[in-house]
Amino acid sequence: MKRIYIYLVAIMIIAPSCEEGFLDVNENPNTSSAAAPPLLFTGALNDYSNNRTIDFGTSAFVLSQLWSGGGAYGAGVFTDPEVYRISIFTSGNTWRAHYRNTNKNPNLAIEVAESSDPVQNNAAATAKIFSALTYWSSSMIWGDVPFTEANNPEILNPKFDPQKDVLEGVIDLLDEAIAQIDQDSPLTMGSNDLIYGGDMESWRKFAKSLKFRILMIMVDADPSKASAIAELYDEGDMISSPTENAEFPFFDQPGNKNPIYQTIEDFAGGENYFFFGSQAMVDLMNTLEDPRRAKYFQSFPSNKNPLTAYVGVPPGDDATAIGEEVVQVVISTGPSGSNAIIRPDAPDILLSYSEQLLLEAEAIARGFVTGGLLAADEKYREGITTSLEYYGVSSSEIETYLNSLPALNTLSEDEAIEAIAQQQWIDFIQRPLEGWTNWRRTEVPALELPKGAQTGNLIRRFQYPPDEVAANINAPTQKALDEKMWFDK
Repeated sequence: MKRIYIYLVAIMIIAPSCEEGFLDVNENPNTSSAAAPPLLFTGALNDYSNNRTIDFGTSAFVLSQLWSGGGAYGAGVFTDPEVYRISIFTSGNTWRAHYRNTNKNPNLAIEVAESSDPVQNNAAATAKIFSALTYWSSSMIWGDVPFTEANNPEILNPKFDPQKDVLEGVIDLLDEAIAQIDQDSPLTMGSNDLIYGGDMESWRKFAKSLKFRILMIMVDADPSKASAIAELYDEGDMISSPTENAEFPFFDQPGNKNPIYQTIEDFAGGENYFFFGSQAMVDLMNTLEDPRRAKYFQSFPSNKNPLTAYVGVPPGDDATAIGEEVVQVVISTGPSGSNAIIRPDAPDILLSYSEQLLLEAEAIARGFVTGGLLAADEKYREGITTSLEYYGVSSSEIETYLNSLPALNTLSEDEAIEAIAQQQWIDFIQRPLEGWTNWRRTEVPALELPKGAQTGNLIRRFQYPPDEVAANINAPTQKALDEKMWFDK
């Protein structure tokens, strides 16, 4: 019966990909120029976060080694990506969700908002910030993507801009949106804004934090970005509290549950046979004696046995061969409100305060911002504390854990930067794109090539969907999955 459930999951994931017309040509599916910006915006948010969570997310969780697919238990649905067999349906769904709909709909919302009388500046700014996020996401997955010629119905074969140009354009788009925000205007996305409910102060902070993240991603390939990082840090006014996290919500209601939770509930009877602790994550947390282990993992199967040790699954290996010593990613089948990783109301976290603090710690430790390792240590510990509190770790455990970590100013600069990267990796447990991206730029922790991997090196990118390559004469030649992107130095 469990095997039947698993194959049903495969059908569920593949079926939506078979719809016609997902190709990336600049055809606007929304023909009505009177479409309301808030409605267009809500649809784009929904497409984006659902794909991040289930289509792209389930592949990225295991290929990044944040989680393990468990081998035989996954029946290929969640284990193929772990060895870099990326389904064309996954790449097609993700291309459509990240590029076609979630870029075209906000673009139309911007056009309508800016041509309204009076001009809906806040609605336009919100759509621009979200559009910047989706372009960033697309580039982190594929590298070069259409940007300058995207969303132009007169250009049926948009060119693919180099990743550096895309990211520069995204920063310009964020700056434009920040300048457009009008705190005195009530014309926002309102209740259709499922992230901040039309709170433009929060959108401004999110935009600046997103810009900070992107600059930190670019700086290794373009060292001139160090000065922009320092300038933005000195300006401040970025996400400054967990209450300002950018999160797309899911709810413990039929049809609105977190898609991963819904999959396990519908097709595996609520038993998590799909996602296990990865060796990379579990070993790192064991080394640090990290108290988040009890929040991230439970005994297998489904917390029914006493948990005597934390054992992860090596990449590409089979959990059944290891036995019941391995741990699963925590799933909550009870009421909402827990801190379980997989639960009905687990949100899609787009950017968090803990990420912001750890990025600031890294910027200081690397000398982009003044203060030295002593100041970096303060941000580092605040970031760790914020993450621990988010997952419900007690204050006494937090104090013990922080006391066990060496102060960054007692380490070399390289050791301090590695310590920060370790905490970034652990904090990204339920954010696969950010975790994978951060690993590619830091290579912390050291990952091993999965058993049965389809490449000679660790995966660094997705390939474009074959239908997109066939449809657009300007599509680039496919690059190998293990070829580094521009930012990935």
